[in-house]
Amino acid sequence: MKTVLIIGAGLTRSAHPKNGSKKRPPLDADFFDIARLVDQNLTNKVLECLTSLVGDYAKVLSSSFETASTYLYIKAIDSKPGSTYHHGFLNLLTLLNLVLSETTNSLKTSPQSIIYRFLLSELKKQGLKKPSDFSIITFNCDLLLERALEAVDLNGHSGTFSFPGCYRLEGITKISSIEGAEQFNSQNLDHEGVAIFKLHGSMNWHSKHKSTAPMPKTMFNTEREIHLHNSPIIFKDLVWKPNQRRVYMKPVIVPPVSGKRGMIHQDLLGLWSKAAKALAQADRVVIAGYSCPPLDLEARILLSENLRANPDKRVYVIDPSPQTATRFTELCGVDLITIYKSIEAWVRDKRP
Repeated sequence: MKTVLIIGAGLTRSAHPKNGSKKRPPLDADFFDIARLVDQNLTNKVLECLTSLVGDYAKVLSSSFETASTYLYIKAIDSKPGSTYHHGFLNLLTLLNLVLSETTNSLKTSPQSIIYRFLLSELKKQGLKKPSDFSIITFNCDLLLERALEAVDLNGHSGTFSFPGCYRLEGITKISSIEGAEQFNSQNLDHEGVAIFKLHGSMNWHSKHKSTAPMPKTMFNTEREIHLHNSPIIFKDLVWKPNQRRVYMKPVIVPPVSGKRGMIHQDLLGLWSKAAKALAQADRVVIAGYSCPPLDLEARILLSENLRANPDKRVYVIDPSPQTATRFTELCGVDLITIYKSIEAWVRDKRP
């Protein structure tokens, strides 16, 4: 049996929903509310940039991180170096880095944690004979899934996690370590274990630049080299000194934009094809904490085309909102979707 998990920000939030607001992993709708608590000055700069772009409509944009990031990403690509939108997107990228490091680094992935139990329950349904038949498609940029899968791997389920082979990126020949930082236990470039297709990039995938404010043509270069950093921790700022020359590392992130194939890094394009194949072959699809935002047309095409390939598949949605389940009924082309209101309810159920 082949299983695909489709993971959104709701899963990360569920890993510790009772935290104070400053430590609560953000959802799309409350990202800027949490960001203000993490760095109010930087948040204000980003929101001021949005206001300069669309005026009062910025209030609507700021109610959705995905929408705001899409607007700034598109404007920054077309802008001149040093423009308001160029710096606006750079500030947003820095803010995302700060918020995710503040809210996700401390999340627990021990055997008692909900994220650990959720992933282990799925692996047990696979029988652990072929972890390669278990794939995760995620639009999250944090490192919670990697940390949790490694914890599962180290607790008697060897072969589950392979870093960085889990990402299924082509052309990666080395892993960079961070001085004095904790590292993943597994260091294997082979494409083994559970696949984690991070379709919007990851906070530990970086490109290097000579300036803290790289020009748009270099920052958005679809052929720029990706450096994978071996640490389960998201760092707020990374500077590298190869050959004693200082360079600045920027996360490789692609917001949910329409027509992103012309903007996306070439190494990420292959991930979309691999994710599509995994979906088309899936017997079970579990959608957890992902709402499929309307602006992400590429994701909607990916899901609608490939989820319809196997008419006998079983689809489960874990989300407190029934409207989300309705949305996936249309996308998946199935007559029946089983809905769970929480990760806890899913883990308690013994359904295959």
